[in-house]
Amino acid sequence: MEFIDPRTFLLVANLFGILCAFVLWVQARSFPDDIQGLRDWARAVVLIGCASGLASMRGHLPDLLSIVGASALLLFGQLLLIIGLQRYAGQPPTWRPALDAIGAVLFLTLWLTYGSSHYQGRLLIMGLAHIGLFSFGALLAWQARPAGFGNRFLAGFFVLGVIVALWRIATLPTNVAQSDDTFDHNLIQQAYLAMFSLGVLGLSIGFILLANERLRVELEFLATRDPMTGALNRRAFFTRANIEWARSQRARRPLAAIASDIDFFKKVNDTYGHHIGDLVIKDFARRAGEQLRLPDVLARFGGEEFVILLPETGLSEAKKVAERIRREIEQQRSSELPAYTVSLGVAACFGQESDRADLENLLTAADEALYRAKQSGRNRVIG
Repeated sequence: MEFIDPRTFLLVANLFGILCAFVLWVQARSFPDDIQGLRDWARAVVLIGCASGLASMRGHLPDLLSIVGASALLLFGQLLLIIGLQRYAGQPPTWRPALDAIGAVLFLTLWLTYGSSHYQGRLLIMGLAHIGLFSFGALLAWQARPAGFGNRFLAGFFVLGVIVALWRIATLPTNVAQSDDTFDHNLIQQAYLAMFSLGVLGLSIGFILLANERLRVELEFLATRDPMTGALNRRAFFTRANIEWARSQRARRPLAAIASDIDFFKKVNDTYGHHIGDLVIKDFARRAGEQLRLPDVLARFGGEEFVILLPETGLSEAKKVAERIRREIEQQRSSELPAYTVSLGVAACFGQESDRADLENLLTAADEALYRAKQSGRNRVIG
């Protein structure tokens, strides 16, 4: 049964490849440098599209171009899909032994074209190559981060490619005389070429979705985090803190806050320079964060000032946490940084109806305790 000239499917795949490559190139130029792989995917879909264009010209171009050349472009394009996913995941590209395997497949394709003219053999080895490349691509797509609709959509299209290749191999005709024509007009061949054409578009959309989700995560991180230390910024802190305050009042559970300040930080900057001062701030954020639980919230309010929120923590427990941080900072861990200390003020509310429903009041109490710690000689905890 004939529906559409099979050459039409291949020409459509060629056009899809050009369009998707353009979109990927635009994204590659506008996305952050740490989101890699987009250029590899743009090159890949160009190669796959050109392979479709060459294959559609069989009978008008020599078999060396329309069969062997098209197969080479298709396999190298699919390999670039894998390389792009590896770069996206921050992995070194794995060119070997894939290039050796592709070389072997092309040698067999050349021999089966000019040596024995075996149509089924060409389809078999190309199908096996597709299964290997697409299976690896499905694994990489499933492991890609962030996990979500994008990586599942992409993995799904890779798996679909594996299924289509398996189906094509399982339905290979046994009568060579009736099938030695790439553009035979049976239903199976048309469905196979249609899925191939849609696969170029589907894979490109999947990778674009994956890259966009990665960009969204990075933008959310930049919008909520202090760029120097990775701690929450002031706006993100109050978003989290208001939630914890409401939970504390609803569940009648305590909530504690710690205000901290690096002692004599201006002297560190004046003596060692602002670069060392920045390293001291980073060092404090990292080491203080290591003393906290997963639900605890560490935020940088500006300069050397940090605030910590401790859900379901009373005053005595919060003072123990603050003291643990003070002792950790007091110990000089790095020979590249000057010794420094920190003062901390602690306050807590107890989730009672008598507590004023005002988070600012809790933070003000912690800040006042910090002021008393600094007035009392610094390098101490007051609460």
